[in-house]
Amino acid sequence: MSAARAIATAARAVARNKAVQGAAAAAATKLAARAEPALRDRYDRWRSSRGDRELAIKLARQIQGRWSEDTIIAGRPHHVVWKDGVPIAAFPPVADLELRPELRDFDTRLQNVPPPAERRPRPRLTAR
Repeated sequence: MSAARAIATAARAVARNKAVQGAAAAAATKLAARAEPALRDRYDRWRSSRGDRELAIKLARQIQGRWSEDTIIAGRPHHVVWKDGVPIAAFPPVADLELRPELRDFDTRLQNVPPPAERRPRPRLTAR
């Protein structure tokens, strides 16, 4: 029997051992409990940013304006809706948006035209 085959056989025997399985499950549970708050926070930030982006695009489409992504206001990224070079709204919201120094002389090349709304096909009703 080769050394590699002996190691593989020993690894399979250890993996079948109930005590080893229990220890591995306990370690995995402990690791998941420690990692969960960080993962939940990261997911919540991603979800919030995605919702803010969707709102900005819908509002820009509604008013026939433009939107900018990851615009830094007060040290945080925002989605800003623009109409005729004037900021209309920001997501997450910002007080006194028109007076923010970060938005003066904003580069219009960073503003995006919102994509067209997706049309979902209506389900066909079939007579039987």
